[in-house]
Amino acid sequence: MSCRNYYTKRDYAGNHAGFGVGAVFMFIGLVSLVMQNAGIQIFGLYAWGHWLFIPAFFILIGSTAQVPIDKRIRQDVTSLLAQGGNRKYTLDEIAIEANVKYHCVLRVLMDLRDLGIITYTYDARSGEIMAGNQAIYPQVTVYQPVSRRMEPVPTQFVQKKYHFCTNCGQMLEDITEKKYCPACGSLLP
Repeated sequence: MSCRNYYTKRDYAGNHAGFGVGAVFMFIGLVSLVMQNAGIQIFGLYAWGHWLFIPAFFILIGSTAQVPIDKRIRQDVTSLLAQGGNRKYTLDEIAIEANVKYHCVLRVLMDLRDLGIITYTYDARSGEIMAGNQAIYPQVTVYQPVSRRMEPVPTQFVQKKYHFCTNCGQMLEDITEKKYCPACGSLLP
């Protein structure tokens, strides 16, 4: 039984999209003020656009408050993996020890790996994370971009039974004994 339902943890945003949304709301609010002062009446924006400063304020405050939380979560996960050496961790263990919500752990790990702070690989059978191992992924030799979105899959891929991860696109050679993608750690169908 997993204990992920019995604790309250910190949430990890990982991106700063809130700043962009807040900036767009601020921009529209400023445009509406300029339109009011210039007497331009397009789409009724001059009448209601200034109200967008209120959500922009709260969005920017929330995004600003999330930045140090995200930084602290990354530090906690990094120190946890550095303390344990080259042992295996489950996502539940990392979530409990680093005080992070379970569904955010994989995103934190991938952000840290992308930044070059930590190295790890996934055990494709158990889904455990092996800290300290450098992931080496072979170059996909059979990739061919599809020119149109609704174009059928070429028959050579169907006949040779290539399998690809639905999350990251990594080619999987033998899917019978793997439950997790070795590249991104997502659960395979």
